[in-house]
Amino acid sequence: MRSWKFFLIFCLTTLSVLPTVAGAQPYGPGAFGAGNALPLPLLIVLRKVDLDSDQQAKIHQIMQASFKTTQPLMKQLHTIHDQIADKLLSSGAVTASDIAPLQQQENAIHQSLNQQMLSTALQIRGLLNPSQLAKAAELHNQLKSTVAQMDSIIGDAPPMGPPAF
Repeated sequence: MRSWKFFLIFCLTTLSVLPTVAGAQPYGPGAFGAGNALPLPLLIVLRKVDLDSDQQAKIHQIMQASFKTTQPLMKQLHTIHDQIADKLLSSGAVTASDIAPLQQQENAIHQSLNQQMLSTALQIRGLLNPSQLAKAAELHNQLKSTVAQMDSIIGDAPPMGPPAF
């Protein structure tokens, strides 16, 4: 239940802020593409903590370096997903053990992407001064409060069923 509500809230939040944030510097229009180095809420918070031009330039460099690291991983992930689809949609018999090695590769790539995201976030956090960190914490708490308010308004929504064909 909660994951469905979170997904709905995430979609609504993303759609409402994407046009504003996507054009913001230093991230540019491609900031929300595959292999993004930071989660969306952190990007939103960074936009609001009054970064100076030096911080913006350094964050841009960190993000570019992270993108260079994550982009090949995202391509590998795409290739693995294609291989899984090819197996599942082939005419022959397929078992879980046929797909297990691909799942292991996928899990390893996801772990690498998560580590890269954390490393990038810590590097960027290291650039913020105490007042910016305090403002970021305040904004984070406001976002959490908004999600909690939406959760209380939505209540227990019925679970999503399988797609209709």
